Amino acid sequence: MSIKPIYAAPEEDLLLMNAIRNKDKKVFEAFYKKYYRQLFILAFRYVGKTEAAEEIVHDLFINIWNKAAQLNIQYAMKSYLFRSIVNASLNFLKREKQNAAKQLSYLNLQHSEDSEEDRRHEEEVLLKNLEDALALLPPKCKEVMYLSRFGKLKQQEIADQMNISLKTVKNHLTYGFQKLREQLGQSGAILMLLLKMILK
Repeated sequence: MSIKPIYAAPEEDLLLMNAIRNKDKKVFEAFYKKYYRQLFILAFRYVGKTEAAEEIVHDLFINIWNKAAQLNIQYAMKSYLFRSIVNASLNFLKREKQNAAKQLSYLNLQHSEDSEEDRRHEEEVLLKNLEDALALLPPKCKEVMYLSRFGKLKQQEIADQMNISLKTVKNHLTYGFQKLREQLGQSGAILMLLLKMILK
């Protein structure tokens, strides 16, 4: 006398799978109607989205219909269906999380690139304004400013190079900064900071 395995698929499930393998549409439709609502509710509990839950359940039934010959359902059909829905729902949530992380990473990168581009544009505008303001200074004063800010020379070195007194150098620098502030208006403070950065 042969003993049935304790966890063998019930006879009705075996008959069901045979009918589906033989492409019996009526049997499949009855099978679909019997389990659809239960499986949808289960999927929805996991994913929390109607469309996603419907898609998960539909995909499972389509897979069973298309690949019935390859499926090896060893236990009860209901257990197979519920386990498949849980796995598919967890995979969906994993993909959603990965996609969300990718989108966030992309948005952060885009924001960073936009911010960098804005910063470069602002610097270009500031430098242009600075050049225009420097161009309005008297020649000697402008030369002193250039040697100090861009040439990075000390005041005594400027005096020696231009053959003028240290006091004259200081006067030119004081006058130059005052005129730049007047010319640059509200952006003057930012440009003064820029000049100090250039000096370093």
